[in-house]
Amino acid sequence: MVQVQVQVPRQLSNRAYNPPMLKFFLLALGLTMAGQQPATSGTYISADEIATTLKQSIANNVVDQPIKATDVPGGKASLAMLRRVKAETSALIHDHVTEIYQIVEGAGTLITGGSLTEAKPTDLTRVNAGMSQTGVHKGGESRRVKKDDVIIVPAGTAHRFSELDGPITYLVYRFEPKR
Repeated sequence: MVQVQVQVPRQLSNRAYNPPMLKFFLLALGLTMAGQQPATSGTYISADEIATTLKQSIANNVVDQPIKATDVPGGKASLAMLRRVKAETSALIHDHVTEIYQIVEGAGTLITGGSLTEAKPTDLTRVNAGMSQTGVHKGGESRRVKKDDVIIVPAGTAHRFSELDGPITYLVYRFEPKR
């Protein structure tokens, strides 16, 4: 099994990091790769790398900043830091990439499911999200999310933050299967 070690910088959290959320992601990734040989000895992402990425995202006003990606049996796994300062006016559907959000700071309303109208193809491979669609969000389930919440957004699922209580920062674990 591929081993991934991630530490969230303490300055992003008022309390100790909650390892069960990461264990959940690793379990899901492990189930996907069951019975396959690891491609590498593992990928390490330090707390300093995460903190540096956040600082750069804020300084450069970048919403979606990849931290690290690695090929794994069955596809590619990656980690990105996202920081939003305003709600999204359109929604996304990633054609093949499943995402797991771990809210690090802030709160808001996330809508998942439903459909897109006026969908247009969008190539998000530069941020490891693959080919996607963007458009007007119709329907779906609306949920309040806050610090320490974890949300799984399967490939093919419309999603967007419709409201924010202020800036929101979250780690996104992405998995893109080989096709």
